[in-house]
Amino acid sequence: MAAPQSRYRASIQARPVAPPIRGQRPDDASRRKAAGRRRRFAVVVVIPVLLMLGSVYLHTVSAKLTGRAASLEERLAQTQAKGERLEVRVAELSRAHRIRPLASEKLGMKDPGGGDLEVYDVDREDGTRYGGEKEGGKPR
Repeated sequence: MAAPQSRYRASIQARPVAPPIRGQRPDDASRRKAAGRRRRFAVVVVIPVLLMLGSVYLHTVSAKLTGRAASLEERLAQTQAKGERLEVRVAELSRAHRIRPLASEKLGMKDPGGGDLEVYDVDREDGTRYGGEKEGGKPR
């Protein structure tokens, strides 16, 4: 015959295990808690850091564009000043008291006199020729 065997008894009583909910494993609750912690971490830490870095980047780009705009405005002012100086120079060089001596000396030109001019046709503003009336009737 076989000898009777003694049974092991734990000193601490174990709690009964709740039956798993249908479609879930027992470790799903801890996964949900971890996902919630990650979401809170993202909302509290990651999103503000990304917003701060984006703000710093935008300020850097804005500063570069402001500097470039200032340099372009400076170049525009210099170019306008140069244009004004050139206009003054053109006005000085195209005056009659400067051109007439050059034209007579270098090109052999002379000022026209009364005998050099010939009038081919004279019309007044109202369309009459030689100051007379139009042909064909009464003036309007």
